[in-house]
Amino acid sequence: MRARAGVIGLVAAGIVSAASAQPRPSFDCAKATTAIEKALCSDTEAADADRKMAEAWRRLSESLSNPAARAHLQRDQAAWLVDRQRICTAQSAQSTAGRKVPMCLRDLAAARAERLATLPAGDAYPFVGERRIVEQGRRGGMPYEIAVSFAVFEAPSVDYARANASIKAWVDKFATSARPPTQPMPGAPGIGWFLESGHIVLVASRELVTVAAHWTMYSGGAHPNNGRLAWHVASTTGRELGLDDVFNRASGWREAVLALARADLKKQFEERPGFEESLEPATLGKLLAEPRRWIFTHDKVILTFDPYEVGPYAAGPYEVELSYAALSPYIRKDGPLAARGR
Repeated sequence: MRARAGVIGLVAAGIVSAASAQPRPSFDCAKATTAIEKALCSDTEAADADRKMAEAWRRLSESLSNPAARAHLQRDQAAWLVDRQRICTAQSAQSTAGRKVPMCLRDLAAARAERLATLPAGDAYPFVGERRIVEQGRRGGMPYEIAVSFAVFEAPSVDYARANASIKAWVDKFATSARPPTQPMPGAPGIGWFLESGHIVLVASRELVTVAAHWTMYSGGAHPNNGRLAWHVASTTGRELGLDDVFNRASGWREAVLALARADLKKQFEERPGFEESLEPATLGKLLAEPRRWIFTHDKVILTFDPYEVGPYAAGPYEVELSYAALSPYIRKDGPLAARGR
């Protein structure tokens, strides 16, 4: 499992006390009975991550006055705990030095804490659950690993079937690409294939929820690839939204955004040279017409460009940020971002 996590020590007068060095997970280690609980109680980093995850869950839960929202969060957390048990127990079979289980616990807890911290609280809670696909194996002599978390819309009385199917179809497609061929590939580097993907949930308004996914995959070749994409869903109807649902088609928004994005990218190219031909109106306009690269947050819009799209791999991804004030003249007055267009 590959993820981001940090270690925070408790320091007083420049000296780390013996007590602060002891693992302190979210539960009483004196009552630990399962292998997972004992592993958490034996590793400081895993224990810290577990405690922070539990604190993030508690803060979010306490912000919810809607019983249905609180019940949804409780079910989602229970499902996550079951997945943690399943995933990290499986890691023990792969461990040769006794470190894989604590690393698994640490990484899953850190990712879960980040997701819980970014979910809107209170009345804005979006009823979006988290599901996981975790797979390890070997095909054609090549090891591979898949670790994906993806969003599932679950608000009561709303039909999210198509939106959820759209997200799951992408997950399944990428998972298939991350599995090596069943037949050995002569001359292929002996590097394990992998797919890692996570997501955040952003509520731009009461009518618009954006799920922004980020992924890294290696499936042969010189280096891993990475990218981002987004889905936009009407929270009240469950319908997946396009850009013409957000912007007034007759307002000239495409031309306006093209000019803003082009100017911003040209400035970025001064420090990180990109592909000048990608800034041609026809080429850039085609990219900007793709809803997947638009991320609607509560206070701005982010346009994402993955490696190779407007610049070389070495330059990394590019982003263009647009304020709602700049976009206000083009936002549909009867659309999901109407409040931003006033």
